[in-house]
Amino acid sequence: MMKKFLIIALCAAIPMVGFAQKKAKKGKKAQEEVVAEPVVEVLSDEECLVNLSLFHESVKNKQYDEAYGFWLPVYQSCPNLNKAIYTDGAEILNYRYEQATDEAQRHALRDSIMKLHDERIKFFDDAKYPDAYVLGLKGMDYLTYYPEDELAMPAYDCLKQSVEGMGENAQITVLRKLVEVSYNIYKSNTDQYGDQFLADYQKAAALLDAIVAKGGKNTAAAQSQKAYIDRLYAASGAADCGQMDQMYASVVEESANDIEKLGSIMKLYRRLGCTESDVYFAAAEHAHKLQPTSESAAGCAQMCLKKEDYAGALEYYKQALSMVTNDEDKADYLYRMANVYVAMKNYQQGAAYAQQALDINAEDGRCYLLLGICYASAKIYDDPILQRSVFWVACDMFRKAKSVDASCSSDANKLIATYSQYFPSKEDVFFHRDLNEGQSFRVGGWIGKTTTCRSKAE
Repeated sequence: MMKKFLIIALCAAIPMVGFAQKKAKKGKKAQEEVVAEPVVEVLSDEECLVNLSLFHESVKNKQYDEAYGFWLPVYQSCPNLNKAIYTDGAEILNYRYEQATDEAQRHALRDSIMKLHDERIKFFDDAKYPDAYVLGLKGMDYLTYYPEDELAMPAYDCLKQSVEGMGENAQITVLRKLVEVSYNIYKSNTDQYGDQFLADYQKAAALLDAIVAKGGKNTAAAQSQKAYIDRLYAASGAADCGQMDQMYASVVEESANDIEKLGSIMKLYRRLGCTESDVYFAAAEHAHKLQPTSESAAGCAQMCLKKEDYAGALEYYKQALSMVTNDEDKADYLYRMANVYVAMKNYQQGAAYAQQALDINAEDGRCYLLLGICYASAKIYDDPILQRSVFWVACDMFRKAKSVDASCSSDANKLIATYSQYFPSKEDVFFHRDLNEGQSFRVGGWIGKTTTCRSKAE
């Protein structure tokens, strides 16, 4: 009786979300099929419960080396005992991976982490976190632990199954990564994977829209990731604006008095990056007459911009900002205003509005590209050598753009290649009293950014 009481006390702090809901095979052979490490002593059910409590407490205290010794026998002996085997096990194995210095050991550990997800699906049912949820975790982990696999097909398969299985309950990060991985696959062969990428984007976009519509704590995150995948799709080249015009030209005229229909068409055009279309402009004009909104004002601004009516474009964008109701659109309008000022060669104002957009959405790579262009175009110094420091901060922004937004990578690399040619020469840096190769340098004037002094490659 005392032994039983001790086991219950030890396990009291661990949420018991269910015992063996999936039948495990018995015997040593089955044990070996499960194990990611060498087989250790097989534990009884009671011993598993004791070890479960011990490794769970160790993980809570971040004592991962100690936890591993208690965890591994449970993982091997009682794989269907408790979800903590897999949640805590992931922390333990990740710690061991981070600590490992031997490459072969790291490879073995990352394989073990992948297998851990498979074992969780095989041996443990969880109504709250079903198999589809676990597949999402596996896909995300694959991207983390196998960065050398550029296409990441195994991750794509896991993420896609997760999204299909979870529906509106899909993790927002999984939705984003599905589109991102699908984009990379599409770029590897645009002819073969175009339809796949379109389907993945549409699926993720619809689910993110549904999450936003539900409201709640995930609304802002869903809006942010929706904006990201919209930009990714628009930059992909998969969107055909000509086909859109053929489909909607007559619909817009037929719906000239239907504000809801016009609004949905404008949103669709914006999603696909087709805001330079005359059909989009027509929809915006009709909508603005019926019921001015931020969306219709932005459409009219785009029309003015196309006609090089910069003053008119700025006025409409100001109207749009005064009516906007969400941060996603606010950031987009600020970015568009920044572009207008750049077109007017007012680079200081352009940079200011781009920075305002970034203050709202720090993952919008377009704004970093625009900031870089503004910096590269700025006249700060009379000294011709010091003036070239603007290209350092410009390239810093281009690198930042591709680090936060994969859709900007191609443009960022081109801009870096272009503007790095204007860095001062090694000789210029060596003989200039204010410059030291590799040292920090603060670019003055309205830029006011600290960068690193570097010479151009010869």
